[in-house]
Amino acid sequence: MIYEMNTDAQTKEILEGQRRYREQLATQYAAGQIDTEKKYKAIIEEKDSSLAEMNEELANNKITIAEKDTVISEKDSTIAKLLAEIDALKNNS
Repeated sequence: MIYEMNTDAQTKEILEGQRRYREQLATQYAAGQIDTEKKYKAIIEEKDSSLAEMNEELANNKITIAEKDTVISEKDSTIAKLLAEIDALKNNS
């Protein structure tokens, strides 16, 4: 009987120790997460800002390319008209 009580007490102590161990691990994990967030938050914000600037620059470059493409198309059209006029003049001669 005393042996059974002693075994039950040991079992309870083991289970309680396991519970405390799990709580300790969970606390350490949460603390690590918080520390990591604090440590890298500024770096992540800086990189996000840098990416936003790069995206803005890319958008501006796309606009510039589109404008230049329009100018090139207009020049191609002018060249085609002039070539047609030259051909017409050659054929009339």
